[in-house]
Amino acid sequence: MFKKALMIIEKLTNSLLNGCGLKGILNTLAVEMNCALLLENSHRQLIEASDSLRKIYLNSADYVREKVETVDIKEKCNTNRIKVSSAKGYTFEKLISPVFVRNNIFGYVSLIRESEGFSELDYIVIKKAASICAMQIINETSAFENEQRIKGELLNAVFRGGIFRRGAYLPIKINGIQS
Repeated sequence: MFKKALMIIEKLTNSLLNGCGLKGILNTLAVEMNCALLLENSHRQLIEASDSLRKIYLNSADYVREKVETVDIKEKCNTNRIKVSSAKGYTFEKLISPVFVRNNIFGYVSLIRESEGFSELDYIVIKKAASICAMQIINETSAFENEQRIKGELLNAVFRGGIFRRGAYLPIKINGIQS
């Protein structure tokens, strides 16, 4: 079991390092665990889901109804197992683990199985998946913040006229004049 857990964790880490994004991370785990996964924000709104989620939720209305009917998570900081009745009349189980970003709960990653129960491997992997998703979210928000900072610095330089003074030192033409 530990060898399989390590192999799955390695594949999740490779998905993160290869820049597959949240969808790629969830799809990697869904294939390895033969289940469906979804990532919800702290208000239980869907952020991303594995491709295999379509087997359980045939349309978005089913997801909305299930979300409303879901029992509140008893302990928000721990992995929880809940049984859910779908709008279509069948039941399935969700293993939910919180995703912490900068010491706050960003959302929850859920592993979904239609009939069979969860093994210890599922508990190990879902916690690691929550950590990997948190790292991906931090990477994406850091990239966005850096992009905004660089845009702000560029606009400040343009408005102050500093961009053209800096251009005077480069061997380029600005408005037809060679520097």
